[in-house]
Amino acid sequence: MRYKVPQNIDMQDRILGPLTMLQFVYAVVGGGLAYVCYMSIPNMFGLFLAIMVALFTLALIFLKINERPFLHFLASLFVFMGKPRMRVWQREESGFDVEVYKNPEKESATHVESKHITREQMERMAKSLDSSNNNIATR
Repeated sequence: MRYKVPQNIDMQDRILGPLTMLQFVYAVVGGGLAYVCYMSIPNMFGLFLAIMVALFTLALIFLKINERPFLHFLASLFVFMGKPRMRVWQREESGFDVEVYKNPEKESATHVESKHITREQMERMAKSLDSSNNNIATR
């Protein structure tokens, strides 16, 4: 029995036109904030502030940098700005010395003697390996 598997499960659903639910919430909140800025401050500064809030809201909704939402870009920017850019290593003097001793028993256990193999033995091993690989591949 076959079942249909959804292909694009990582894409968000579109709610209103091209807007997803999150983009719609950004638009409502940003538009409301721009309206409050425009109406609460009567001079040109209120208009300027409302335009800046509206542009930021539009950037949050529609702007993508390297195929990623603008909010991810802002988060990465703040993380980058918050971390130090220069790493300094300061060597601290410890109060004790470290000495390394070699274990003679361990060195003798890892020593491997060489073995001489004739050409015929090498060809026989190669044929046996090739035949076992062919048997595995045909299964």
